[in-house]
Amino acid sequence: MRIKLPLVLAIMLSIFLITGWRPNVPLFGTKPNVETLRTSLMSAVKADNTEEAIRLIQMGADVNSRTSPNGWSVLHFAVRNGNVEIVEALVQAGADPNYTGTMEGQTENIVSEKPLQIAQAALDLVNQVPPSSIDETLRRGGLDDPALVKSMKDPKASDRYQKVVEALAKVTKES
Repeated sequence: MRIKLPLVLAIMLSIFLITGWRPNVPLFGTKPNVETLRTSLMSAVKADNTEEAIRLIQMGADVNSRTSPNGWSVLHFAVRNGNVEIVEALVQAGADPNYTGTMEGQTENIVSEKPLQIAQAALDLVNQVPPSSIDETLRRGGLDDPALVKSMKDPKASDRYQKVVEALAKVTKES
């Protein structure tokens, strides 16, 4: 008995749809490369892509990934963007809320900050600077990242950053 190609393709497609398989996710229990997961998680968090970040965390991406040995962790970037969903997912998966790092890993004359300190500064900024001035304020500080600008100009930014502060205050040790 000869099976027709369309029937085989239909069965394969059904299996993929039922299992939730995605083309960029390996099949049959093979694990993706650790470095690929790390860089993909960092990219997703920096871009404020909640769905992708959570998917990568669930796949086992290193939740303490950093931009460099002294650099910011993925938690720092999630905090910077005011994304409480990613912050909570990272902390629940074991991200260190007490790690201090500098934005680009600088070591000389640069203050290292915990994610909570960044969240508090962002909350202060969105509460003190009108949305119409956010672009210029961030640009002057060298922080004109599109995801950050979008996050801070959001009408609900103050509420989001407040939730991030509250979530981190529960797990951050006093310095």
